[in-house]
Amino acid sequence: MPQTLRASTARVIKKLQPQDAGARRWAAEFGDRLLCVRYRVDPQRQRRQTTVELVVEEAPTLASVRVGVRVAWAETQLRQRVKAAGGKWDASAALWLLPLGTARQLGLVDRVVAAAG
Repeated sequence: MPQTLRASTARVIKKLQPQDAGARRWAAEFGDRLLCVRYRVDPQRQRRQTTVELVVEEAPTLASVRVGVRVAWAETQLRQRVKAAGGKWDASAALWLLPLGTARQLGLVDRVVAAAG
């Protein structure tokens, strides 16, 4: 079992992308999940360590999840704030579409009607 290097004494001497020579072996093993390979050395302990960075989970960000928010026509100031924050009017649904994170920032989560695709 490999010993871990101390972060205070180990330093990265080389960082490789999956397509680079020296990383292809790991790319073959881990495929598209591989982000990079790092070679680290610890001069005090005279150790070299190869590390790989992998994608283990992927999910949409709040910025990419769009929701429909109901804002009454008479709420002019709120409508202007939604529009200024990047909201787009969907006339067929009669809703303002904007990212969930933006709806949270504006305090409009209680007005969310539907998630948009």
